[in-house]
Amino acid sequence: MINFLRGWKFEGGFLLIIGAALLVWAATVYLSPQAREARDTQKYLEELQAQYKNDTYGGATPEETLALFIAALEKEDIELASKYFLPEDREEITKRLEGEYQVDGNFGHTVIGLKSLEKTGGEGKNTAFFVITNRENVVTSQVVLDKNPNGGWKISDI
Repeated sequence: MINFLRGWKFEGGFLLIIGAALLVWAATVYLSPQAREARDTQKYLEELQAQYKNDTYGGATPEETLALFIAALEKEDIELASKYFLPEDREEITKRLEGEYQVDGNFGHTVIGLKSLEKTGGEGKNTAFFVITNRENVVTSQVVLDKNPNGGWKISDI
């Protein structure tokens, strides 16, 4: 009986040590900065995909989206204007528009410039370019629109 208990203590202790080692290993792998970063990245991508999927703002053509954006600026509706941009750019664009509004008190100059844009022949199936050129035919301003996965057009660069 004594030999049985000694064997049981040894096996139990051995299993306890192995279990503790596995627990430490699993916690290290799960809680490591790399694992946390991978989970955060995955979560961000899933949220971004949902935003793209549920995004209803933008026109059926690049021209329509640009017109909607200009109309929002004419109404001085920064929140609406920012919705015509890609979801991942909206926060930055909102700050830029708010800063511009604080400086000028309106979007008059911006709207005039946007209305002067001309569509170029560089349009791809999913990308459209609008530019303003000077007398030397050098591009001074450019707006790029991209077709998002749900078929609407979004401003991707201004």
